[in-house]
Amino acid sequence: GESHAGIMVLDPSVKVGTPASTYFNIEQDWVFEIGLTPNRSDAMSHIGVARDLAAALEIIYHKPYPIKKPDLSHFKIDNTLLPIQVEVTDSKACPRYAGITLTNVKVSDSPDWLKNYLLAVGLRPINNIVDITNFVLQETGQPLHAFDADKISGKKVIVKKLTEGAKFVTLDEVERSLQANDLMICNETEGMCMAGVFGGTKSGITENTHNIFIESAYFDPVHVRKTSKYHGLKTDASFRFERGVDPDGVVFALKRAALLIKENAGGSISSEIMDVYPTPIKGFPVSVTYTNINKLI
Repeated sequence: GESHAGIMVLDPSVKVGTPASTYFNIEQDWVFEIGLTPNRSDAMSHIGVARDLAAALEIIYHKPYPIKKPDLSHFKIDNTLLPIQVEVTDSKACPRYAGITLTNVKVSDSPDWLKNYLLAVGLRPINNIVDITNFVLQETGQPLHAFDADKISGKKVIVKKLTEGAKFVTLDEVERSLQANDLMICNETEGMCMAGVFGGTKSGITENTHNIFIESAYFDPVHVRKTSKYHGLKTDASFRFERGVDPDGVVFALKRAALLIKENAGGSISSEIMDVYPTPIKGFPVSVTYTNINKLI
């Protein structure tokens, strides 16, 4: 832990030789480290790796290995007290953008189970809202971003590009000059986040946040890669967006995060899901030959 105040006084009845992890009830877990080639964005998550393992095990043992995804059947809208409009001005740079609001959440430390999961994969716990977005990213491969809804002026989120040279202060408190091609998540008066790359200082989650807007989107990989490279910002989100996330997983991850936040930070889901997806991305055919099939069988 981070407390180094002094000597820990333990119960004198504890048997000598007891592992500290047993005494302090530290969660035990297995950590698998995998080798990942750049073309395998589908495997940049726990569910993605499980999907690959299930396929491999089925081939080896000739029986199905079903994947157990989180159950979202109990997801429901509690009220519509905080609707936030979404407008996407560049559907090439942002083919799909979804969001939802929650009201009366309590920002605090995450429960131990959540902290332990994040620490196991090398992430530092911050608070329950941010930690849940990071947890869902690792679980599903879909990056999410949480905004303080009370700081979204005009109660409107606009996905657009700002003018060349516009100034924007990122979460690391560095003022950056934007390129004309940088896609931004804005409110009615200013930028709030570099789309798919890094958030800004003004709209982030703090201990005083009570209402939040969660973003889940599919951003064009080329736009994210150029912005990330130009500004020298490499994040867990940009790492995935650059390689392409699953556009069909956007709303699933949004619902998963909203439910986890309700369970761990209280509050109510206070808007419908805003899902701007004007031109759905089509699946692609895979060509095979009978010759190849015959060889395989």
